[in-house]
Amino acid sequence: MSEQPKTGSSHRLPIWVLSPREEKEARQNLKKTAFSKCDEYVKAMVECSKKHGLKVFPTCEPERDKMAECILFYQDDKYLDEERDKIVQRKFDALEEQIKRK
Repeated sequence: MSEQPKTGSSHRLPIWVLSPREEKEARQNLKKTAFSKCDEYVKAMVECSKKHGLKVFPTCEPERDKMAECILFYQDDKYLDEERDKIVQRKFDALEEQIKRK
């Protein structure tokens, strides 16, 4: 078996790899973005549910379907990748700032 040289940076991930915490942050940001872009459909569903109480499911089906369609549209991998890219860009910016200070 060949031995690999041990360096201080061998355990560090490349800057573009997200940690589990950062991945969770990207998914939370995606959820916030989806709900903000679908705000009108979410509000329509809320209003319908307030009006109809327990009969919300059969009565508010059209509003629910529109809301779900909109939210699912924004929960595509393309939009998740955009949120991940924002986090990676933030990491690059922080690294550049550290380098400038030295």
